[in-house]
Amino acid sequence: MAEDKKNDLTDMTAAEYLLSLSDIYDFSARGSRTNGGVGVGAALVPANPELPELPEVSVSSSLDPDFKKASLSVGSDALRYSRQYQDGGDGSGGPTIRDTVEGGMGPVRGFYQQYSQPDSQDLRGRSYGANVKLSSLGLPVELYAKRDTSSQDVIEPEYSQYFNDPRYSSTTDVLGASGSLPVGSGKLSGGINRQFKSSLFPQQVNQASRPTAQSPTVTNYSLGYGGKVGSGQLGVGGNLRDVRGVGMEPSVRASYNYPNPFGFGGNFNATGSYNNPIGDKSAAEALMRYKVNF
Repeated sequence: MAEDKKNDLTDMTAAEYLLSLSDIYDFSARGSRTNGGVGVGAALVPANPELPELPEVSVSSSLDPDFKKASLSVGSDALRYSRQYQDGGDGSGGPTIRDTVEGGMGPVRGFYQQYSQPDSQDLRGRSYGANVKLSSLGLPVELYAKRDTSSQDVIEPEYSQYFNDPRYSSTTDVLGASGSLPVGSGKLSGGINRQFKSSLFPQQVNQASRPTAQSPTVTNYSLGYGGKVGSGQLGVGGNLRDVRGVGMEPSVRASYNYPNPFGFGGNFNATGSYNNPIGDKSAAEALMRYKVNF
């Protein structure tokens, strides 16, 4: 019996190989032109969405005189790697390269990201964290943890001879929980997180080690509700920022949207907010608006 060579890659042309993938993957491409720039992209995704173990591949690029961006993504929800290049548009100067690995299994997901911006005082940073959803235990709660680190050369070159280490570094840790549950015709949601931040300052030649500083611990509380009330949609929420040893910063907001209140079209919307920042004057705002198209 002659040997079946239809899957032998050595006997396939590039066109035949791509054609053999047509039953497994769908290919798409796009292009656009706006504001003097161009954007292109392409993606290779599994033809059968019920096969999540197959990786996806996508690339995109956007070029215009003031902003350049390109990205590559390979993987699936279980494990994905992506790289992004961006130059301009963020006001910080110089290109930024960002690499991210993310994935998860079951109720647990995590990520690791690192970035660099050489032209911005050699800025370098990392972020990593994880979150766990407790819905499998019957609890509408999500726990999460995250660490952000950054380092930057803050000493001018003409003064670097007076420093053993010219960099400023910071580490921020966040631990928190959030959740939501149905209440009446809407949803009640809330969360709490605590933030810890420490800093390392440049080390002068006459110092035995880098000076350190510990910022006040910050605790954030949030509570909100959104749902139908009467014939409209109500949204209310509040936040409290508690800076240990410094003070508290409360804020509240509310909105109500009532479509077609008078029976001939249009939309009525009312919003309000209040904020009392630490060390500054409090502020309140209210706005009512009725809009109708003729």
